[in-house]
Amino acid sequence: MRKYWVVTFTALLVLFAFVLLLSWAPVAAQQAAAGSVKVTPTTVTRVILAKINPGQRPAFDQDMMDNLIPIYEEEKKAGILTNYEIFNNVTTNGPNDWGVGIALTYPNYATLDNLGERADPITLKHYGSAEKRQAAAYHRNQVETVESSRLQRTIRYSR
Repeated sequence: MRKYWVVTFTALLVLFAFVLLLSWAPVAAQQAAAGSVKVTPTTVTRVILAKINPGQRPAFDQDMMDNLIPIYEEEKKAGILTNYEIFNNVTTNGPNDWGVGIALTYPNYATLDNLGERADPITLKHYGSAEKRQAAAYHRNQVETVESSRLQRTIRYSR
């Protein structure tokens, strides 16, 4: 009787180990597949979505050409920005939706740590004084309303 009990117990133990192995195999395969994918974070982009106030599109475009694009170009030369893009919303959800977007791409998060210190001389040189820079910002706020400003991190996938 004792021999029968040992054989039964051993058979149950082997069956349990087999079931455990079968349930673990798909998990191990998934982990191996997931482990073979490499995710690399790259640039950081500030995306600003703005609504142009009624009748102010020409003023917005003029400010963009006279002030913002020259500043963005100088920031690219200084290594602050890697790229910038200005885009229109062509699929609005209604009259109160954003109309123009600006994407400012930085090399990494570290660039944001001292952004003010590095960009301040560029903007002061462009405007000539802190007062003129502030006046331009005030005017810009009369022309547009920022609906959203978000940071996004670009990632790259590889095997």
